[in-house]
Amino acid sequence: MKPFDLEQVVHICGVDHPESIGVDADGVAYTTGTGCQVYRIDPLDNSVHHFATTSARCLGSVLDAVGNLYVAHTAGDVLKISQLGEISVYGTGPQGQPFLCTNYPAFDRGGNMYVSDSGDWSGEVNGGLFKIPPGGGEAVRWYPEKVDTPNAIALDAEEQFLYFVETFGSSISRIRIHEDGSAGEFERVVHMPRHIPDGIAFDENDDLWIACHRPDAIYVFNLRSRKLELFAEDWKGEKLRGPTDVTFAGPQRDILLAASLDNLVVHRFDRVGVCGLKLNHPELPV
Repeated sequence: MKPFDLEQVVHICGVDHPESIGVDADGVAYTTGTGCQVYRIDPLDNSVHHFATTSARCLGSVLDAVGNLYVAHTAGDVLKISQLGEISVYGTGPQGQPFLCTNYPAFDRGGNMYVSDSGDWSGEVNGGLFKIPPGGGEAVRWYPEKVDTPNAIALDAEEQFLYFVETFGSSISRIRIHEDGSAGEFERVVHMPRHIPDGIAFDENDDLWIACHRPDAIYVFNLRSRKLELFAEDWKGEKLRGPTDVTFAGPQRDILLAASLDNLVVHRFDRVGVCGLKLNHPELPV
């Protein structure tokens, strides 16, 4: 793979240190800011609309088929945000306790929501992977063991595995999903020493795109060959700075967007040559 020409990166302005990006069924993107802002980004003209404000900072997000946004609320739960900006609590932590650091939600086709809890970021392995039933409610611990700072999560096309970033573990790992929905064995699929991976996304070829907050880079990992290739890197942090999530946006899913936690922009890569995986947008009630 030839690295992307950084001179072709477009900066979408008007956002406050965005950390993650979700995309709806029409390819419109959503992100949040460190000042508790919730933004909608139209890839047709790169316009940004601040349409909601939460009580605490939000991290990862996912959308359902009718455009409701679900965000990992660092106050310890998962919020649901309508297109009108109406906010309600969708999911809570297990056994009446808040999550330590609610980080990233993802739906399966049945409407179950997987949620990563990164733990307390102390260096102790105390993160977890949880599951919220369709329609919302209290989370239950899905994978019984604690995991190392689980961050972004994604399901493969067949929903055979839950993939997730272990940020302090500098790795991408996965857990098999049994037919009954229970968690299977843990497997580390790629270790990236001296990197801080943060966000992941599948493309239509089932290749995994990995955003690394450090060292300011985006990689593509082929799960069949186990080959890791560099897509973009900027050691100066000028054109690409602190990418923390990636997603495929636009009506054809042919625009790669990368959140930039260290900057006031979302990075846009056009003509990447791949399309995003058809995302799971369950038909949940409005």
